[in-house]
Amino acid sequence: MPRQYLLLGFLLTIPMHSQTPTQAPPTAPRIEHRETRHGATVIDPYFWLREKSSPQVVTYLEAENAYTESLTGNLKPFSDAIYQEMLGHIKQTDLSVPTRRGEFFYYSRTEEGKQYPIQCRRKGSMEAPEEILLDLNALGKDRKFVGLGGFVVSDDHNLLAYTIDYTGFRQFGLQVKDLRTGQTLADTTARVTSMAWAADNKTLFLTTEDDVTKRSDKLFRHVLGSSTFDLLYDEKDELYDIEVGKTRDRKYLVLEIDSKDTSECRYLSAARPRENFAVFLPRE
Repeated sequence: MPRQYLLLGFLLTIPMHSQTPTQAPPTAPRIEHRETRHGATVIDPYFWLREKSSPQVVTYLEAENAYTESLTGNLKPFSDAIYQEMLGHIKQTDLSVPTRRGEFFYYSRTEEGKQYPIQCRRKGSMEAPEEILLDLNALGKDRKFVGLGGFVVSDDHNLLAYTIDYTGFRQFGLQVKDLRTGQTLADTTARVTSMAWAADNKTLFLTTEDDVTKRSDKLFRHVLGSSTFDLLYDEKDELYDIEVGKTRDRKYLVLEIDSKDTSECRYLSAARPRENFAVFLPRE
C-alpha cells in the first residue's frame, strides 16, 4: 500500500478526544439583536460575532483556541510529523512557466524557506538578467499576512498595477509601481477586484466591491497623478458581479457583467479611454 494511504489511515484511527481537556468548553454569550428584513423581524443572538476587532470577540476566540489546544495538545508531535512529511514532497525552490508579453518573459518563483512567491521578468530571453518586480516576502516582512490579488503591467511595460491584502479577509487595495524607478506611486484605492490599463499607459480602469456584501459592482476610471476616480458604471442588480479586463490583442477593454445563469458584455477601444463602454452582448 502506498505510504500516503498508510499515513492517512493512521491519522483517521487516532481518537480525537484522547486527552482530557483541562478546562470547560467556552460558551458564546447570547446577546439579542433585532433587525427588520423584508418586513419581518429577525433575532440573531450571535450578531455580535461579526465585529472582528471587538475585544469581546477576540477574547471569545482566544478561549476557543485555548480549549482546542487543551483537547488536542497530545496530537502536536504527530501533526508536526505530518507537516514535515508533506513539506518533504514539495519543491520549495521552483519556477513558474514564463509568459511572453512583448519583449519580456514574466514569471514567478519561490525560494526555500520563504513563504511567498517573487514576481520577476527577463527581457529578450530567459537567459537575460532577472528583474524582480514584486517580492511579497519583502512586502510582508513586518506583517502577519500578505496576499497578492491582481497583477497587471501597462502596455509599455513601465508601470505595474497590483492589489495587495494585509488582512487575510480578501480586501485588496490598489498599488501602482513605476518599474523604471522602483517607486510606488500615490495612486491608490480600497477594495479593488479587477484592473486593466488603457493604451495610453496612464489610464487605469478598475472595479471595486461593496463593503458589506463583497459584490463587485462599480467600475471606475483613474488617470495616474490625479486625485479622482471617475465612476463609469454601477451595477444595481444584486444578482450580478462585474469584472474589467483586456482582449489578448490589447486593443479592447472588456467589462463583463455576470450572474449565475446569464451575462452581459461591454467593450471600449483601449486607444480611446475617455469614451464610454458600449454594449456588445446584452443580458437576457
